Amino acid sequence: MRQDYGEYFNVAHIEPESHIYGPGKRYVIWLQGCSLACKGCWNQQMWSFEPEQLIHREQLLDEILQYRDIDGITLLGGEPLQQAQNARWLLSSFRRSSGCSTVLYTGFTYSELVKRNDWALLREHCDLMITGRYSYSLRNTNLRWRGSSNQELIYLAGGRIPLEPPEDANEVEVIIDENAAIRVLGYPDSGFFGTLIDLESLGFV
Repeated sequence: MRQDYGEYFNVAHIEPESHIYGPGKRYVIWLQGCSLACKGCWNQQMWSFEPEQLIHREQLLDEILQYRDIDGITLLGGEPLQQAQNARWLLSSFRRSSGCSTVLYTGFTYSELVKRNDWALLREHCDLMITGRYSYSLRNTNLRWRGSSNQELIYLAGGRIPLEPPEDANEVEVIIDENAAIRVLGYPDSGFFGTLIDLESLGFV
């Protein structure tokens, strides 16, 4: 399934400065819509293809390029390749304009990407792809950049990201915005939210 919003992205959420979805400080974009519907998915609210926030792709690129001290962008979702044409355009345009790295999360496997004719078009524009559906039965919160052990790291596009596999660690970001709302990013383990509640009761967040 591919969704056509013209030259607009259907965006679920943006974090301009994150450190857990690829190497370094990254501008991270969650795209709205996914038909894969993995059991235990952390982002089920991003399954619907109804427009959440429509942003023209040129506007989004301009906004990203205003962040001069990032190491790259990361696309995830949802399923970015169900907005494939715009996703490829953004990865290519950002990489060419910035010289920074690109990371793409997709629930499709390598063989599925080949069958979908996405592989040949993506491999020139992505430095790192995290592929494969999230598997609830293979969930592992100690993997860096992945949620389950079946997901693969595929390095591409000429070495802007070192080929050495990352050191595994459980990475979680807690973001407190100007309205004191709390957002939790990553794959927290079962004890994380108890720790967060303890911190709140002590006045730390």
